Amino acid sequence: MTYYLTLFDGRKKTMEEIEHIFNAMYHPDCIYIDRDGNKKNRDEMKKNHEEKLVMGSKITPLLFKLTGFDTMEVKYKLTNDEEEKVVHQLLTTDENDKIIKCKITIEAELSQDEIVRQKLSKSKFPKKKRQSEELTDEEDDNDEQGQENKNKRRKVEHDAGAPPQHKMTPAALHE
Repeated sequence: MTYYLTLFDGRKKTMEEIEHIFNAMYHPDCIYIDRDGNKKNRDEMKKNHEEKLVMGSKITPLLFKLTGFDTMEVKYKLTNDEEEKVVHQLLTTDENDKIIKCKITIEAELSQDEIVRQKLSKSKFPKKKRQSEELTDEEDDNDEQGQENKNKRRKVEHDAGAPPQHKMTPAALHE
């Protein structure tokens, strides 16, 4: 089951690419039941999975737990361009470890507008860089980078008539 979920990696695919895995996992008589008690057959589930693959859906596993000899609990986040939701499934398997029954609950669902709003609110816009001359002396003293800039800007006073003094004179090189 976890391998099947990893096939939903955000890249667009066709059902033909993963149909053999779907067939190995789901019993031909498999049914799934939604929160309202509506029952759907395996073909309808396959069509739903195909739609999600074509849209380039990404599944992020959140929980995978064996709750009994023939039951498991799976929770994952499904994300694509049209929806973002957390899906909770209770799966029942037969004696051949094929899924025979799947009870699905959508725990949280966001609309397209909410997805865009969340992405925008999480994005970080670059801050305008100020020129060093725009910094005040107080700002320079308060942050390390400002102090470093202030040290670089210090002017060395020279006697106007004398040439600058260098620390590395020819005599200093021989010492």
